Amino acid sequence: NPIAFSVPDGKGGIVMQFDQSTTTVALGKITMAKAAGERIPEGWALDASGQPTTDPEAALAGSLVSMGGYKGWGFGLMAELLAAGMTGGVVSRDVKPLKAPEGAPHDLGQYYLLMDPDTSGAFYDRLAQVAEGVALDEGARMPGQGKREADPVEVPDALWAQVAALAG
Repeated sequence: NPIAFSVPDGKGGIVMQFDQSTTTVALGKITMAKAAGERIPEGWALDASGQPTTDPEAALAGSLVSMGGYKGWGFGLMAELLAAGMTGGVVSRDVKPLKAPEGAPHDLGQYYLLMDPDTSGAFYDRLAQVAEGVALDEGARMPGQGKREADPVEVPDALWAQVAALAG
């Protein structure tokens, strides 16, 4: 149940943007660890019997751990009800493997809530105040700001070999 949030800067750009899973890590991190033959950190997932696991295969047969404990779990339920309940899409426990090369469409729902920041007349002033407050903490930044392009990009040899094999 990922959640994304974007905030316009009032000048045609975006001042803040993030996209995150409502679980401790996204499912892709588990599948990547499995493909690399690596263990996962404890706290990422539970096995099918509800026990903590560091085995990615057991994690894929079980469930991911919610971020933020029970509060994060509630946030994930909210996202699920909006994405599945408001759209008629499939609930997460019935989602088929996302990377399956065959089979019917996944019927995943997406829910968008759009708001006009000019409605209150104070949005951009409050945005500036929040951004100033964030900047007071050394090294802190608004999500999505200050990103730098990685050049060169480091790719481990084993991963490159796997990509080359998949590419044929």
